[in-house]
Amino acid sequence: MTEENENLDEVLQDESQLEQLLEEAANSDEQEVVDELTPEQQIAELQDKNVRLLAEMDNVRKRAMRDASESRKYAAMPLITDLLSMTDNLQRALDAADAADSVESLKNGVDMVLQGIVQIFQKYSCQPIPTEVGQAFDMNLHEAVGMQPSEDHPANSIMMVASQGYELYDRVLRPSQVIVSSGSPQSDSDSIDAESADDPVDADEPATEE
Repeated sequence: MTEENENLDEVLQDESQLEQLLEEAANSDEQEVVDELTPEQQIAELQDKNVRLLAEMDNVRKRAMRDASESRKYAAMPLITDLLSMTDNLQRALDAADAADSVESLKNGVDMVLQGIVQIFQKYSCQPIPTEVGQAFDMNLHEAVGMQPSEDHPANSIMMVASQGYELYDRVLRPSQVIVSSGSPQSDSDSIDAESADDPVDADEPATEE
């Protein structure tokens, strides 16, 4: 067994030496080819390689730009495909309303379409911004379209939602438009009276002559 192992080691060593000799011979041949070229030929060969490399890089860049353009061009295709079914449902609701001659059937059909659109929004991670009456106004999520005094709602709180806002993942697509309470009308009058008291008119001060 020991003799067989020694023979195997010798064979492996011979193969390793053979591979090393072949590699050295190949490198020697390449070096001889390079040595046979004149400096002008070596420069020309390098320039040719550089031109081919630049051409390949330009092809890769153009291919990447073309792929990016195609992606942008058809990026909305999945969303539009989903919305097409909603247009079909809306048309069916209108047809049903004409046939039934009932406002209730039209209402039910429109409500069905609305629920379908909401489901599509959820599919694409588009969620309504939580906006409720009485909630504190947040300028990052809400847009104040008006301000009114209110006995029932504290100052800087939402007293009416004009339109629902939506966000995509963590980015606001459209803020919720709301009307904000300025507080109790009595509080406003008290603040006005306080401002007047801070700036009293001196009765002894003579009137300014014109």
